[in-house]
Amino acid sequence: MVSTPTSTFRDDAFLKTRIEAIYSIALAMIGMDLLGSAMMAGLFWQQGNNIWLPIWVLASVIIIASRGVAAMAYKSGLFPNIPIRHWAASLVIFAGASGLLWGGALGLIVATGTDNQVMFAVCVALSGLTLSIAHVAYWPMYAAFELPVMIAAALGFFISDRPGHWPLAGAATVMTVVLLSVSRRLAGQVLHAHRLAAANQALVESLGARGKALEQACDALERVSRTDPLTGLANRRQRDSRLADEWERGLRSGGPLAVVAIDVDHFKRFNDTHGHSEGDRCLKAVAEMLQAGLRGPIDLAARHGGEEFMLILPGVDRAGAASIAERVRVMVATCSSDAGFALPEKVTISLGVAAIHPAPGRSVHELTIAADAALYRAKMAGRNRYELAAVDSVAAAA
Repeated sequence: MVSTPTSTFRDDAFLKTRIEAIYSIALAMIGMDLLGSAMMAGLFWQQGNNIWLPIWVLASVIIIASRGVAAMAYKSGLFPNIPIRHWAASLVIFAGASGLLWGGALGLIVATGTDNQVMFAVCVALSGLTLSIAHVAYWPMYAAFELPVMIAAALGFFISDRPGHWPLAGAATVMTVVLLSVSRRLAGQVLHAHRLAAANQALVESLGARGKALEQACDALERVSRTDPLTGLANRRQRDSRLADEWERGLRSGGPLAVVAIDVDHFKRFNDTHGHSEGDRCLKAVAEMLQAGLRGPIDLAARHGGEEFMLILPGVDRAGAASIAERVRVMVATCSSDAGFALPEKVTISLGVAAIHPAPGRSVHELTIAADAALYRAKMAGRNRYELAAVDSVAAAA
């Protein structure tokens, strides 16, 4: 079966997790290997094999030192271009070499040593096998160490002449098979746990990404529901919500609140003369001029129907609102000459300005009614102008 790039990448990720688990305890395991090697060397010395002792000790030191250098090199992160499979292969090679050395020493002592020496060597070897069970995170490494040790023990018992060496050799052979089987099953469980952890992490990340996407979609939907699709300004819903919020804020702070009601002059005639497409361009141009005339995010420009617009100006009195109204009036009156719009004819707006200090017993509707009344007067007075409203008198008339 051919592996796809995705499956190869996933397998390498699992392998890296297991290799990192082994390298995280590498120094401790090297220390235990040194101790075990020293104990085996002591047994060699007692056997009187003076010729082979320095060879065995030198080989052990070289392997242990090489393992230490490899562990430090991996943990330093200085060699990111070395594939993880090469690091895994180096672990297997070191484990196999160490297993051959330990197995050779154990087999020699089992075959020729005294009962006490055999007992001591077997205990040291079993301790080494027990400690190295941590290497089942990457099973080939454990097998590379366990097989030479146990096979050498079985052969040592087989060729020895001590009583009961046949059953001992058989027991060592059975133990070899059992250790391989159990370690293999344990390694499978470790790998399964890694895969479950990776799957859970992927699920968490997927849910997080979907949650973020859903949140963004909700935000976009909220913006769409509060925005006029043609001009990009706030729609009537957002205008009403903002008016209510600013009124409540004014009640708490005691500051003024102003609005400017706006109507595009003779827009029906413009639409009938030049068509709906030009009418839409006209409304967009007016909207952009209104937005440009505001003080910033604190103010709000809204389109609440047809050619009708409104500016909401928190903290602004009548004089300040009149100044803003005149500024946007002039900007709209000159926008047809702007290359960005190039409207087919001059467009003007009429504006009604009203301001009030929110207070208990009063309503924001007084403010909007006053602005509409001032807008009506501006249109009756010839258009392309603004009028100021007296809130109290308009509210009383209403």
